[in-house]
Amino acid sequence: MDTKQLKLMTLDEAVSRIEDGMVLGIGTGSTIELLVPEIGKLVNDKGYNITGVCTSKRTEAQATALNIPVIHVNDATHIDLAIDGADEIDPQLNLIKGGGAALFREKVIDEMAAQFVVLADETKLVDYLGQTFKLPVEVDCFNWRLVMRHIDAHIEGEVTRRMNGEAPLITDNGNYILDVHLTTKTDPYELHEFLIHLTGVLETGYFLDIATEAIVGTQQGVKVLTK
Repeated sequence: MDTKQLKLMTLDEAVSRIEDGMVLGIGTGSTIELLVPEIGKLVNDKGYNITGVCTSKRTEAQATALNIPVIHVNDATHIDLAIDGADEIDPQLNLIKGGGAALFREKVIDEMAAQFVVLADETKLVDYLGQTFKLPVEVDCFNWRLVMRHIDAHIEGEVTRRMNGEAPLITDNGNYILDVHLTTKTDPYELHEFLIHLTGVLETGYFLDIATEAIVGTQQGVKVLTK
């Protein structure tokens, strides 16, 4: 099976976590794009009263087109469940996220949720964070090059500004993304603390001690991972 088929395998398990009346955090990325129509079916076919809080403009547009009621995060007093994808998942259910450049909004919503469930295919399972994916860091456009220099002086790997064709990629917040190459020696907690205190850094793609469960599509079937 290809990765899309593995992602599709996780949807039934994910939908089973959604209950009528929930305020639902809806993530961003290719796996969530497959999930949103299933949420739409709960609302439109089964009459579920679900309120979505979306992690990106792209997800919000998709949800709205499917008649899923959506509110802004500032209007949400709580989030019962957040469902999102991940770029990497380590054995402790720590994550790297931000491949879709929505990491800040994702972290706001995922941290706010009473439960945060990750959907992924088995290629996202890693031994250590940074094994297959660089760490995204969202930074202000004003001093991005200065921030890059600080990061470059602190780590062993390479730091690059993410591009969208010929131009720098711009996030929903109007910022840049720096992608940081990690090594087996990189301590996620230490690096996050260093990065988050740099003036100009909005957030990092480290999602540490946030996920409560991971639903993973594998060649052997769906596996549910918990801490």
